[in-house]
Amino acid sequence: MMEYERMEKGVIWSAGLVFLYLASIAFGLNNDDMINISIMAVLCIGFTFTYMMEGFPNLAHTSYAIIGAVTTFYLTRFHRFNPYDTWPFSILVGGLFGVFIFVAIVRPIKRHGGYQDVTLTFSSLAIATVLGGLSWVFSYWSAMGNAPTQSYNLSYLDFWLNGRPGIVYVGMGTCILISVYMYIFLTRTTTGISLRATAEDEGLAEVVGINSFRVHCVSWFISGGLASLAGSIVVIHQGMTPTGSDALLVSVMTGSILGGLDSITGAIIGGVFVGVSQKILSTLLFWLFGLDVLVWAGVYPIVFLVIALFFFPNGVLKGTEIDLKWIRKRLTRLRKAQSV
Repeated sequence: MMEYERMEKGVIWSAGLVFLYLASIAFGLNNDDMINISIMAVLCIGFTFTYMMEGFPNLAHTSYAIIGAVTTFYLTRFHRFNPYDTWPFSILVGGLFGVFIFVAIVRPIKRHGGYQDVTLTFSSLAIATVLGGLSWVFSYWSAMGNAPTQSYNLSYLDFWLNGRPGIVYVGMGTCILISVYMYIFLTRTTTGISLRATAEDEGLAEVVGINSFRVHCVSWFISGGLASLAGSIVVIHQGMTPTGSDALLVSVMTGSILGGLDSITGAIIGGVFVGVSQKILSTLLFWLFGLDVLVWAGVYPIVFLVIALFFFPNGVLKGTEIDLKWIRKRLTRLRKAQSV
């Protein structure tokens, strides 16, 4: 019955997203909007991953995007890479940075006890500040090497297809593939199921033989890698300033809350919902009030966050609790298959 309810809610909200997408086309969905929707979905997946595993909001998550921006910019401008060829390196660097943050900061804080959630949240804010500062250092160093970087922008190197820049097709296609892969990874692989089990009850997961340290490292690698990939996409699309990714944080938090902070599927739905809804709202207000509403564009994410907290504090897919019995059965079945 519970599984049926989960599927039913997923179908309802997926249908709602299709409706929003069609409505957004009617309201003039452009290249910027499509890329923004894709990036929101990817960032929401990573943000939700961290919250599921560690139980605190990682305020530095969107700042990881600057790692991807710097990696892509550096390899392209200084080593003549094609911007798209840098994406695997971007994911690797961002993922390893995420693992480093877990091993060097998150894990020691958790071991010491006390007000862990508060300490970790403020620590993530400090990490975001440090990343912003380091990106300005790189900007200065790059300028000395005849590659000015007030904005990491490689859009002039992109190709065009049917009147649209290639990043629109490649970016959206990549985000769709990531979403499909994440669903398969979490429901059909031993590591993915171990992630879900650890997120629900780490002590019980260790009892059934799951290596919680390895699982945490994998989750941080995925989270950091996805955020870094988002930064690489933005660089090819329209560029990013050294601290430009910080502006995405409120929108990403909103999408994750809408989807439910215990559901990766919900994170995807919430991210797309926020991206499309912002476009529709801005167009409606422009029609009603003219150019004056552009001054208030920065308030839209905060408005959506308040709405999400007020109406959907547990997410639009409330009821998607993790079934530990199902997890144990899947783990046993996979282990038997591997031993054959």
